[in-house]
Amino acid sequence: MNNMLSNEQIAHDLAIAFVSAKLSKETYISSDISVITAYEDAYSDFLRLLNKIRTVR
Repeated sequence: MNNMLSNEQIAHDLAIAFVSAKLSKETYISSDISVITAYEDAYSDFLRLLNKIRTVR
């Protein structure tokens, strides 16, 4: 059994943490498409970085 997290799982967790931290600094939190876009951008960036530096065995 492989208990290793996938790059996609790690990228998701990091993107959620990143966007949550970013939103916690805002005085007005909007619930529009910009939150989803911020998540998608962060997820893509983290996944690209993880795929460069981490190989799944």
